[in-house]
Amino acid sequence: MIGDRELANLRQKYYGLFVKLFWKEPDSEFLLSLLEGIAEREKGSAQSSQLIYEGWKDIRIYLEKKGAYEVENEFVQLFLGPHEAELIPYESYYLTGRMFQAPLAAVRGFLKEVGLEKKEGQLPEPEDTLGFELEIMNWLVVKQTSTEDAEKEEQWLEKQARFLKEHLLVWGPAFAQEVESATHADFYKGAGKLLRGFLELEKQLFHDRGPEKIESLQTLRKRYGSRKEWKGPLFEPVPENKADS
Repeated sequence: MIGDRELANLRQKYYGLFVKLFWKEPDSEFLLSLLEGIAEREKGSAQSSQLIYEGWKDIRIYLEKKGAYEVENEFVQLFLGPHEAELIPYESYYLTGRMFQAPLAAVRGFLKEVGLEKKEGQLPEPEDTLGFELEIMNWLVVKQTSTEDAEKEEQWLEKQARFLKEHLLVWGPAFAQEVESATHADFYKGAGKLLRGFLELEKQLFHDRGPEKIESLQTLRKRYGSRKEWKGPLFEPVPENKADS
């Protein structure tokens, strides 16, 4: 069941893992620690998700053969770039072709609603980066599991459903698939499969909660304008919300 504590704890562990893999360059010590028990995780996921199984398998093979010391450089080439990143892991950019757009404003509105607003100077990146959106879900699951009040737990589950269906599930699976096929991806091929498989399970888990449907990428890109057609600057600030002034 969706409210089962054992399931919630497992989900939190996965979100915590993805935060470490996709927010910033993962350190070697953490990556090598993944080898402990990885065969059991690989075997245990075979029945629930082929993608998660393949993801753990690819990660295991990579770490056993190559170690962890090149993963940091791979992360930089994929998501930061010395000159231009191969992939840009921001919801605004993925949907509109520009940074600091309507999707970011929506994320900030959600954060304000649940009491998780970023403090000034706390985080240099916009809140709609993939790593931060994964951290939002990690925080929401923690809030769910830290209450003994059944009504409050339901409220936190509904908030999870909303954020997933309005944000992370809109673009996360497609972005993860692009990670899998990226030119510079090696370790991250497995990480991309792992993330995509996990988000597919999250979609199934929250099927009957929150918004009735998840808007397609095609619909949202048409609404915002195709990123491939965008000719203006990459960075353009979100217009000030007059209602807040």
